[in-house]
Amino acid sequence: MFWLNTGLLDMDKYDAIHDYYCYPSSAVLKNKLGITDASIFEQAECDITSLTIERVTYQSPPYTLQTFKKIHYALFSDVYEWAGEIRTVDISKGGTRFCTCNRIEPEATKLFRNLEKDHWLKDLLPAGLATKLAEHYCEFNMLHPFREGNGRVQRIFFEHLALSSGYRLDWRDVTKDEWIQANIDGVQVEYGKMEKIFARILQTTQDIK
Repeated sequence: MFWLNTGLLDMDKYDAIHDYYCYPSSAVLKNKLGITDASIFEQAECDITSLTIERVTYQSPPYTLQTFKKIHYALFSDVYEWAGEIRTVDISKGGTRFCTCNRIEPEATKLFRNLEKDHWLKDLLPAGLATKLAEHYCEFNMLHPFREGNGRVQRIFFEHLALSSGYRLDWRDVTKDEWIQANIDGVQVEYGKMEKIFARILQTTQDIK
């Protein structure tokens, strides 16, 4: 069901304050595999989640933060003890600070309420749907509720959102570089690049090949 470009499956690299999620004196996340080598662990995590993604089943609206947690647990429960749990450290990436950990739940509630006010993006024409997908995606992106795996969980969630409106998202021709730039622009509330990506990858369920 989920067509994630291989380049979009990479682990995220975050800076974190007081990061007890990692092994001592290491940037490698503590994991059920007991792997402490960064490159070996990154490949192992990618290999495992390419299989566990099959556990994720479509969910229809309404959605809540619990939806994110269920997807995260399905993907990462073979790798992390804390799969499906909200992070308890603050994280940043490339100068971007994500939501403070003690504000994740109230901010998530606001974001899901905004989606509900937009009727879960139902009954929109493709152009309008792409606009709304881009807007909500960039807003959700600032939440980053987990210590790792946020991008993958969020992309799967937006596949659910699109499916509930009769569309699929085909990520296969989205390059890593353009995706990163669209997300960087989104931090500055500039949604143009993200909107173009969603407009390009939207397919009606009848058009699936």
